Amino acid sequence: MCAPGFDSQITFVYAEDLARSAAFYGEVLGLELARDQGACRIYRVRPDAYLGVCNHRTPDPGGVIITLVSDDVDGWADRLRAADIEVDGPHANDRFELYHCFVHDPDGHLVEIQRFDQPL
Repeated sequence: MCAPGFDSQITFVYAEDLARSAAFYGEVLGLELARDQGACRIYRVRPDAYLGVCNHRTPDPGGVIITLVSDDVDGWADRLRAADIEVDGPHANDRFELYHCFVHDPDGHLVEIQRFDQPL
């Protein structure tokens, strides 16, 4: 089975104070704000690499989500299930305007595969 591929990558981290973190990443580091989702802000690090800073905790105890962006979320979910990996989703997330699924890697890290309704 041929892998569908990825278009970009986002690492999401939890912020105790979103405004303080936004000032650090946006003003101090000078990262371009690619999307403000209210509870999360996504900064462009490179043309296809992003950092998401969110004011809510992730389901992962480490507070980090590795997000891989692909137009073919369903294809990835099928591929992962074929490899006997438990997949949560895919499903639409209206709040953040995206379509995604979740898996855990062998060490328990949360991995999200998503497609934005409106590209970054």
